[in-house]
Amino acid sequence: MPGLPTAQQLARRLVDRERIAGDSDMTRSSAAARAGEELYQALSRWIGSDGCHALFGRACAQAQVDHPPLEVVHLRARATPYFEGVAESVREYGETATADAIESMLAGMIELLGRLIGVDMATNLIERSLGESARDDAGPEKRRAEA
Repeated sequence: MPGLPTAQQLARRLVDRERIAGDSDMTRSSAAARAGEELYQALSRWIGSDGCHALFGRACAQAQVDHPPLEVVHLRARATPYFEGVAESVREYGETATADAIESMLAGMIELLGRLIGVDMATNLIERSLGESARDDAGPEKRRAEA
């Protein structure tokens, strides 16, 4: 749909948001994992923790084909932290490869959610769940005018 970010763009914005909000020394892989944690928690309120875990699990399995660092990362349903093994993945595959892998998994999860409930609804759900407008980079005045 015109005007909507792609799943990859939305995933990148979620990761960037965590890097900005996090410590100055936060790595991109840590920010990606934190973005995934936030997204899992937020979406679990709407689609349930089991349904959300199923989406994340499927996205992780699909992304593993192209991103071996995800073989070390594990998702723990109903647990905190939800992502486990990120540091080990960084040690084994490197910071960039691990960050790219997690971000790709997040994009895959967003795509899966979009296929289930529609891209527009998925984007809105993610934006509202995280209290951020990832739809565009416009200021609050433009978003209010569009509403």
